Amino acid sequence: MGFRTRFSTARAILLSAILLAGPAAVGPARAEAPPPAARPHLRIVVIDHSPPFSDRNAEGALVGFNVDFGRELCRSLQAVCSFDAAPFKQIIDDVAAGRFDIGFGNVLRTPDREQRLLFSVPYWRSSTSLVGRRGTPEMTLEEAVRDRSIATIRGSRQHEALIRLAKADPKLEANLVPVTTLEDLWGAMRSGQSDMAIGPTLNVVHFLLSDAGDGFETIGTPMSENGLGGTVHIVFPPGQHELKASVDRALAALRSDGTYQRINRGYFPFDIY
Repeated sequence: MGFRTRFSTARAILLSAILLAGPAAVGPARAEAPPPAARPHLRIVVIDHSPPFSDRNAEGALVGFNVDFGRELCRSLQAVCSFDAAPFKQIIDDVAAGRFDIGFGNVLRTPDREQRLLFSVPYWRSSTSLVGRRGTPEMTLEEAVRDRSIATIRGSRQHEALIRLAKADPKLEANLVPVTTLEDLWGAMRSGQSDMAIGPTLNVVHFLLSDAGDGFETIGTPMSENGLGGTVHIVFPPGQHELKASVDRALAALRSDGTYQRINRGYFPFDIY
């Protein structure tokens, strides 16, 4: 059976992921930045409504782990950055088309995406979790898609995994409930449009610890096989090799001087790297 409280659910996920918080390192101070007019301008896009990674506050400003980290990345690059938000699938298309210079879309690296995008070195690790109402029997993903309707974000790796399962039995496609945003994902389950939802584990943890997650729990343990987990990367338009190399160096520097760990601790009680 699933876990009985939101706290125990989150704790079990954290233990399953075997993520341990590390101490912050101390590094040298950064060089003084040139005036804004002399700095490069970078257009950054994050996922719309994907807490705790990115969301909008009451004033409409973008906030979250990726936003805070993106700002520190820009500071390290001595760049002037503008931020925008878009649905997950649109981020991949827009960055590939060069409408943005940097995508913080929580993107896993796949052969298909490598044909369209450049990828940074990893900056955190992902897995996938099923969520349902408290008391739902434990089941595998295959059992879940056969017996229950499941909400999933259109174009995500979770959606692709469910489509692969449905191809083996076309009748299962009727059990898929594709949605556009993370907010829609939880809304479909809460409204009864779907029996369950499937999403990235860290987003699931955030949902279960919120008031909206009361009465829900994980079903089974986090999954990382078959493309449902792995390293997460910042993405760039094709051909932007110099920008990718600069970001890779900046990522290493932000890990070395403790900036990454400081932002990490503001959102998660464990190291997601």
